[in-house]
Amino acid sequence: MGFVVAGTVASFYKLVTSEPADFSIARRGVIGILVAVLLSMFGGPFIVVQKVLAGLKSKQLSAVPALFGVAVAGMWSVCAGIFFVTLLITA
Repeated sequence: MGFVVAGTVASFYKLVTSEPADFSIARRGVIGILVAVLLSMFGGPFIVVQKVLAGLKSKQLSAVPALFGVAVAGMWSVCAGIFFVTLLITA
C-alpha cells in the first residue's frame, strides 16, 4: 500500500506541475517548502525507484547500489503503508 500511495502522490505532482517529482527542497515560500517536504515524505519510495531505474538504464549505477536503493525504497514503503493503514483504521 505504501508504494501505491507513493506512486499516486508522485504521479499527481507530475500531473499538476508537469515536472517529475524530485527530492529538491529549493522551493520559494513556505507553501512550496511544505509541498516539497510532504512530497519527499510520501512520494519518496517511488522517486527512489525511478532514480535507480534511470541509473541502471544509463549504466551509471551497478547492481549492488541499485539493490540497496530498492531495499531502502521497500522498507520506506512498508513504513508508509503501515502509516496509511493506521490512518484508515482510525478514521
